[in-house]
Amino acid sequence: RAGMNAGQRHLARLRAEAAALADACTACGACYQVCPTVAQIPALAGAVPENVMQGVRDILQDGSGNSAAIAFAGACTRSGLCSDACPEKLDAAFLMRLASLRVRGAFGEPALVPTKDDPAWSARVKTFARLTMTEEEQTKWL
Repeated sequence: RAGMNAGQRHLARLRAEAAALADACTACGACYQVCPTVAQIPALAGAVPENVMQGVRDILQDGSGNSAAIAFAGACTRSGLCSDACPEKLDAAFLMRLASLRVRGAFGEPALVPTKDDPAWSARVKTFARLTMTEEEQTKWL
């Protein structure tokens, strides 16, 4: 990894983690079946859990996945229920986080799901923080 900057090294590590998790995942669909978000996603109505997770595995291996896998990864709310359900004892929540990042274009490819560019996000966080912090905390942290 000589010659890589910190961002490139981080991306390479994420890609390696994604590939390792995809290799270990059996695409059994247990994580999908316990996800509370699935029922809220019209694109997943009638989807076969194993097919969705095979698509997620493909996304993690730099493939294009399938439309249900893209919808599932793009809608992940990180409930964490998936990790407890995984019979392989994988960190399924991390697996899904990596898939979610990938479909949002964080790995350098075009985003596969709509993303919101919000340049005012940081300012709103600071404004909210000011409402909840004492003057001493504001001085220290803001």
